[in-house]
Amino acid sequence: MCRSKAKGGRRCASSHPAVRAAARAVSPQLGRDATAAGEDHPASAAYAQAEAWAQQAHEAAQAGDDASARECAANAQECAQATRALLADRDADADYPGGQKADVTALEEGRAAHALADAAGAGHSPVVPRSDGGYTVAWDQEGFAGAATVYPGDEDDGHPYTRLAFTNLDEDRYQALANSPWPYRTEDGAVVYDRVPAYQAEQIVEAARTGEPGKPWRRHGLTAAVSRAALPEDEAEELEDESYSWSQQITDKEEAYVNEFTAEHFEEINSHLYNGKSPDEEVEGMGVPLGEVCTHLDSAIDRAPEPDQPHIIYRGYKPPRDVIKSDRVLEWVKDNFKVGGVYRDDSYMSFSHCPEYAASFSPNKWFDSKTDRGEASHGVVFEAVTSRGAAVAAVSQYDNEERERLLKRGSTFHVVGIQENVRIAGANKVVVQLADVHDVPRF
Repeated sequence: MCRSKAKGGRRCASSHPAVRAAARAVSPQLGRDATAAGEDHPASAAYAQAEAWAQQAHEAAQAGDDASARECAANAQECAQATRALLADRDADADYPGGQKADVTALEEGRAAHALADAAGAGHSPVVPRSDGGYTVAWDQEGFAGAATVYPGDEDDGHPYTRLAFTNLDEDRYQALANSPWPYRTEDGAVVYDRVPAYQAEQIVEAARTGEPGKPWRRHGLTAAVSRAALPEDEAEELEDESYSWSQQITDKEEAYVNEFTAEHFEEINSHLYNGKSPDEEVEGMGVPLGEVCTHLDSAIDRAPEPDQPHIIYRGYKPPRDVIKSDRVLEWVKDNFKVGGVYRDDSYMSFSHCPEYAASFSPNKWFDSKTDRGEASHGVVFEAVTSRGAAVAAVSQYDNEERERLLKRGSTFHVVGIQENVRIAGANKVVVQLADVHDVPRF
């Protein structure tokens, strides 16, 4: 028998009768059966609740609170019994104790799960912590039932993400989701979103509850307008003033490297970053190590002031040449940029505040020879919302001609919209709308 070092030889928590009873209740086989049923199955939530009670029984035993340990173990057993009943019949009337004592709002994932319950109009629904680090909430209302599990963010963007499943939707609610931009799949009659940022999952739930299609770009100040106009001159002048103020804050070396980047060495620098070359390797044509260049570019961009409102900026993007020549640009964009997905660029990114200037870097026309030429129906333009980046006109060889804002390497965005057939500078573009992960809502 396990013995603690405390005087009197008190039993360790794992050998406490209540803890052992709770452990038997949440058997691995029952867990496997609940997992096999799927996250949207009510048995999954019941088993997760049983695990939560078993964990609390262990914590109570460790603290020497025998009465609480026994109470939590009994609740774990009751939840396990409900799990078995629901596995046998998912519509079974199987009540079980929720309201676990753990503070599920202590972590962002738990707070996000509460927000999803509120979006579903089911703020009273319990949020259940899972053994895999997720937090599950479920709701069941007339014409509208489902479950969501929020997981911790990963290295891609650091934001909590959600797996969302609707098990019951009336026709209007289903149509609202079908007319929303997030991709989904169907499985055994359920509408499933495998992975979306938690704040966008909240919008999906709202769309299902209200029967109104979601428009995630609106939350970031973007629109579905059919055209984008050139940047007005007065706004271009404000950009010059901002850039001049920033240029007074950077060092001579920082200014020199920004100037070289904008003038002639951006391709070499970004090529090194794309290819993952060593920071000790010299950048072609510059004679200095990549690490030194990046250190000064990063510090220069970091000195840019944060605006009162995020910037809306643009960048022309070229799909693979065979995609342009075969006029498959729109299909290619839809395959590679899905709303709710993550876009990251390991290089330094030059954007323009002027959509017409940005569009010039994504021409619809292609030319191989006098007899081999053509025009695709779309070009591609990024429309991004960000509070970061430096307006570099004051130190650029092109002055303010490009209306340029330079973003640091490794900038990461969430895709919040795909707008088709947008007229920019007289040509059709598909606009990929992006939100900087540093500017999206947190919980």
